[in-house]
Amino acid sequence: MRQRGFTLIEIVVALAILGVGLIVIIELFAGGLRLGRTSEEFSKAVSLARMKLEEVSLNPVLQEGSETGEFDKDFRWQVDVKKVDILPVERPPEFQPLVEFYRVKVDVLWKSGSKERITGIETYRTVQGVAPGLGEGAAASPSSKGDGKSLSTKGPTQY
Repeated sequence: MRQRGFTLIEIVVALAILGVGLIVIIELFAGGLRLGRTSEEFSKAVSLARMKLEEVSLNPVLQEGSETGEFDKDFRWQVDVKKVDILPVERPPEFQPLVEFYRVKVDVLWKSGSKERITGIETYRTVQGVAPGLGEGAAASPSSKGDGKSLSTKGPTQY
């Protein structure tokens, strides 16, 4: 007569399958938590970068160069401002554009676990240049004193 029930081998195999399944489920939860933390860090970094970009944009004078600093103990920033020359290379040396074009790039760096992470945003800004005939430090604007002839051109400009 045969006994009903499970053999020891069947129980061991069932427990092994159950153990592998539980390990996979626990790893999925842990991975989800890591991704959630990383997403939160990236969101905070982008918000900090936007804040720094707004701070740079409020500055009326833009100078080429690089600047670094810290938001807090976890997040650092780096701002790069570079003048972009969008006019052709072959132009008269006495030609001074009325506006200057700048690329402003803000990078935020932080350490996430054992990895160094970075994210950044960039924008382009125009700044009024120095009009010819107005001298250094005088910005070209419609309210500048003078006869206005220094801002006008005679005929088409050849580049």
